[in-house]
Amino acid sequence: MNQDNLHDILASIGKDPKINDAFLDNLLSRKEWSKILEINRITLWRWEVNIINKIPPLKASYYETGKGCRSNYLDGYQRFLSATIFFLMKGKKYEEVKRLLIANFMHLRRKDFEQWRKQQ
Repeated sequence: MNQDNLHDILASIGKDPKINDAFLDNLLSRKEWSKILEINRITLWRWEVNIINKIPPLKASYYETGKGCRSNYLDGYQRFLSATIFFLMKGKKYEEVKRLLIANFMHLRRKDFEQWRKQQ
């Protein structure tokens, strides 16, 4: 994924009203978020285990505390990162998505999410 593709993914997230509107809620459970994405809650858990937890800089941002603790609720950034994975996973395997995220993690940090939200 190059920078242009990342922008395409972010544009897709911003244009999808049900996903973009979900960023207005403070916290959503994994079950609620998986219903919005129309995926199984276990799929979301697999993304956390097999993708996010395997990329240290994203894992640190995702869990925020640095301890890797899992909350019962997902904040806006966590939903943003999982929505990015949702769009990337279409027709790709975990390893390919991980490579794409590793190549672009500098554009997917919490501060980048906040900046992206302000532009929406």
